[in-house]
Amino acid sequence: MLGAGCALSFAAHATLGQNASSVDSDQTSLHAVAQTVTTQSAYSVHLMTMPSGTLVREYVAPNGTVFGVAWQGPTLPDLKTILGTSFDQYVAATATRRGTPLAVSGSDLVVFSGGHLRAFAGYAYLPQAVPAGVDVGVIQ
Repeated sequence: MLGAGCALSFAAHATLGQNASSVDSDQTSLHAVAQTVTTQSAYSVHLMTMPSGTLVREYVAPNGTVFGVAWQGPTLPDLKTILGTSFDQYVAATATRRGTPLAVSGSDLVVFSGGHLRAFAGYAYLPQAVPAGVDVGVIQ
């Protein structure tokens, strides 16, 4: 039973396009060891460190919408949870691709995920939800 418990991965709960009201509970849900919030003029960034050491950043617009997420670390977060309703679109766009990096670039969704064992990095954002004047290059 102990082995099964250790095999479970921790899912990130920031979901693209949804309200960020759950961001405060993410630290508990992820069993995160640290959380910081950095406020910029047009958005805020919520940073959490998962037990594996993976950093998850949630980019939140002033209206409370999560417009982007990014990750970097030894394990890949649960993309189904992070991408929410956009996950099916991501899977469909990457169904014919093999290997890394995996990339989707459309008018509704942009996702990049690459890396290898113990060194994963990626980001996802909704172009229509990015606040005016924000360079998407900040999502990393």
